[in-house]
Amino acid sequence: MNTIIAPTDFSPASLNAVNYAADMAVATNAELLILHATELPFDKNFFSDTYEESEIEKTLIELKKKLLKTTQNKIIIKAKQLAGTIENELIKICAYKNPFAVVMATHGASLRKLLFVGSITVYLSRNLKYPVIVVPENVHFKPVHNIALATDLKNIDELPVEKILSVITAFKAQLSLVYVYSGKEDLNEYAAERSALHAHFKELNPAFHFVQNDNVQSGIVSFAEKNNIDIILTFPKKHTLFHSSESKQLIFHSPVTVMTLH
Repeated sequence: MNTIIAPTDFSPASLNAVNYAADMAVATNAELLILHATELPFDKNFFSDTYEESEIEKTLIELKKKLLKTTQNKIIIKAKQLAGTIENELIKICAYKNPFAVVMATHGASLRKLLFVGSITVYLSRNLKYPVIVVPENVHFKPVHNIALATDLKNIDELPVEKILSVITAFKAQLSLVYVYSGKEDLNEYAAERSALHAHFKELNPAFHFVQNDNVQSGIVSFAEKNNIDIILTFPKKHTLFHSSESKQLIFHSPVTVMTLH
């Protein structure tokens, strides 16, 4: 059974992401693992966090009960409290759980906690070797029918094809391939790349779209909104259509859920 991991710091944004993850787990018949990480002080004997830890455990239990009720006990839900930074603990847990996805919010309760501050989400989306789904605040899960893959039409043979196929198949979604251009390019020059991309996903019969926009992020978001896209797929570092700053802006400001793959 697939596992979906949803970290939380109990802020409204992160709890919304947890609810999104629970509904996604129902849709994909996956197990849900909820995590909360508490960074310990360097000197453990300096003061005790026993009371805080007991309150966190109680909150996790109540959250689990609530989610079991809202999902009508259709999925297995586990909750775990961890000692350490969320990014380090996630990397370790993902290594042995091999999750279908990690579902995160873009920010959380406070800078002090550093659980869902944007830098942590961006760091994990760029460095975690597993799919990271970034849920905009106030966006709720709905059946995934349309997924857009943002491409720069470079390094086509290096794309994580099997991961993409797995995602599309899990949701039984339609795949759209999207290339944003400035209007100064000769699109006929991309015939070979477009053909190679189609060959990778021919079993999905994807639709290919050239989108004219001087701003890559604006172009893909505009396309997503006009075409009822449920998830935007992007590839930080190697395969991305976006530079680092554009990738970060997409994660922070997209009104549509973003999934990063490596």
